[in-house]
Parts: sequence; structure tokens; C-alpha cells
Amino acid sequence: MKQEGMSKTEHRYSKKVRIWTTVGVSAMALIGVLCIVVSSVGMSLLSRIDFVGTDEPYDPNATLPTEQGDDTQYSDPVDPDVYNHAENISDIPIRGNEKGIRNILLLGVDSKTFNGRSDAMILLSVNDKTKTIRLVSFLRDTWVTIPGRDRNKDGVDDIDKLNAAYAYGKFSLLEKTMEQNFRLKIDEYIAVNFKVLPILIDAMGGLDIELTSKEMARIPAANCDVSHTYPGFRPLTGKPGVHHLNGFQAMEYARIRKIDSDFKRTERQRKVITLLLEKAKGMSTAQLLSMVTDALEHVRTNMSADDLIGLATNAMKYTSYTIENSYHLPQDGAYKGSYINGGSGLQFTDLRQSITDLHQYIYN
Repeated sequence: MKQEGMSKTEHRYSKKVRIWTTVGVSAMALIGVLCIVVSSVGMSLLSRIDFVGTDEPYDPNATLPTEQGDDTQYSDPVDPDVYNHAENISDIPIRGNEKGIRNILLLGVDSKTFNGRSDAMILLSVNDKTKTIRLVSFLRDTWVTIPGRDRNKDGVDDIDKLNAAYAYGKFSLLEKTMEQNFRLKIDEYIAVNFKVLPILIDAMGGLDIELTSKEMARIPAANCDVSHTYPGFRPLTGKPGVHHLNGFQAMEYARIRKIDSDFKRTERQRKVITLLLEKAKGMSTAQLLSMVTDALEHVRTNMSADDLIGLATNAMKYTSYTIENSYHLPQDGAYKGSYINGGSGLQFTDLRQSITDLHQYIYN
């Protein structure tokens, strides 16, 4: 999705978008494969996942690391006219899961562990009423207020980038940040780090993907230290057409953006995810178990094992749902580039309207 109205920071986004793409695709791919695997293997496999409680510690003075069964509580339905009369952000109702709508936050952490920034933040909203799965991307460099963080002791919450909230206080702080800034109460999350996607693809034996000459030239991306990132890498040779890609190559394919547009980039992402899921469906239980054994060690969630099995149980039902994946926050035309404390980011031009449009997209 091409962002408009931004000049000084647009070029920088094109450099960093590869990280966002990788962790975003990794989260979606792993969750999809996980549903297939859990439905086949059951509880024993889930012991490898890092299940955490809902009260992860939050240190308000923390510094950022170097950048690299259904017991759901439902909120009451909201009268749409409330938004028309809301003068301030605080006048907008906080909305969470509602009957027939379940929201799960997918996080991709820019780290080999889970101590980095959440550079991919994708809200997975399952709507059983409309039979849709809606994906909302929260852009990492969006300026927000961080609840309870007041480093200069002026009595006002600090302004920082959205992806910093997870680094400061894990999901417990990110959850509060989402609620304060976007009036969304998100109770569940699944996080992965950037190691996952190549692990899954290599364990599957690679993927056969049709490539154009321009795509071949971008695998790997320019200035990528291949010898360090993926020892043993060999450049692609031959003519355009179907090539067998290993994990690193497929990851680089999913990152490609500069040769065309963000629309084509998301198309490549969907292709990788679809190929992964289709290949997983044809694998035996033993093969599936072997495939995700290492990958699950890079997953953290506050959902219970029963919750994950519940998602797996519904996996076949969800295959008939329409997937909508083009929405992002801030929306096109709803932000401007700004500099705060020496850093550049995205500032909402009308946050009240952006929240209103976001809620309408998720809940209507």
C-alpha cells in the first residue's frame, strides 16, 4: 500500500519494510500451519510454545534495546451514532471482542528473542457474522502516547513510536497503548521472531515459485550480507520461470517491493503463505511434527493451549471465509510525516476520525 503525503521518511520506509514483511508473513504462515499441525498432533506439540501470563512485568524506566474453551469477555454493542457526537478521543467507546467477532494481535518482533520492538503488528479479526477475516496493519513508526511512561516527569505520557511499546513493557504495555490511542481492547496475542519463516520453508523442503527476471535480481536484496545471514547461499541462475527456493530465498522473495508496488508485494506474501499452507495439508503427521518442532520455539503467546486448539478446530471453517488484508493504520491521507525528539514518524491528522473509521471497518 503506497503511503501518500510523506516525503522525507518515505525512502527510509522502503529500506525497513523488508523487516516488517518478513515478520508479518512469518506470523501469518506459522499460525496457519500451526492450526493444521495442532489439529493433527494435539497437545503434546504445544509444550514448545512459550506460554506467558497476562501480567508481564513493565518497567516504566526501561530503555529500548538496540534495534534489530471460550471464556472470552465480550463488550456490549455500540450505537454507531456515538461516533458522530464524539468530540474527543475519550468520548469514543473502547471496543474489544463482541459476539461473533474475535480479535487477536499478531506480532513480529525484530529480535532473535522477544526483547525487541514489535515491528509487525497485525490485528487478526475473525467475523463469524460476515464470514470474513480482516487484517489490520498498524504501522510501526506511528507516533502514540505510551501509558504511564513519563521520563521527563512533566505529568504527561511520553510520545513515542508504536513499536516501542512492546520493547518497553511487552504485550501488557502494548495492550494499554492500543487501548489508549485506538480505543481497542485486545486480550490475546501471538508473537514470533524473525527466524520462523526460513525454518518453516526449509523444513518443508523449499517452495516452487514462478519468478520474473526482475524478481530474480532481487533475491537477495541489494546490500544483504548473505554469507552472514544464510551461509551456503547460491545466487539464482537460469531463465525466468519456476524456481525451487529455499527458506532464505523465499523470505527474500516475500520482501521484494522496489521493482513494482506494495500491491504486488502483498500478492507475493499471500503466494508464500498459500504455498506453505497447501504444502502442509499434504504432509503426514510425522512430517508436520518434524517441521514445526524448531519453529514453535520462536513463538510466544498469552493464549492457552485450549485456545490454540480451538483455533485449530475451526481451521477448516475459516478456509471458506473471505480474507481482507489491505487495511492499515494510519489510513491513506490520514497522516503526515513529523519529527519528534529528533526522530521521524507518522502523525495522525485527525485521530478521532481515524479511530472511527477503524472501528467501522472491524465491527461492521
